[in-house]
Amino acid sequence: MALVQGIHLLAHGNKVEARRISLDIQQHQRLYIGIGSVYGSGAYAWYSSSLPVHLQAWPQVVFEIDDSRIVPVRKRDGTGLGFFRIPGPAGSYVRIHVLTFANLW
Repeated sequence: MALVQGIHLLAHGNKVEARRISLDIQQHQRLYIGIGSVYGSGAYAWYSSSLPVHLQAWPQVVFEIDDSRIVPVRKRDGTGLGFFRIPGPAGSYVRIHVLTFANLW
């Protein structure tokens, strides 16, 4: 078992909504799985070393998760895209271990 550190961007950059969402994430140590994902149903997160510069100011939760619970997102040729999916059905939650929040204010 190895832990992976991920960064989940909150509320598409909306800081007011992100602050509201962060309360639930902190209290319950979970991420909500939305609908309409391109690479399969699940909660998506960037590897902490791969967050693109243009997204670094967005509100975010930094967390850890066991690597056995994630699915790396890759191109057809196997090249990693810098983010991963925590699988689960839309409308449910996946458990994480919150480390910190950033850019909520």
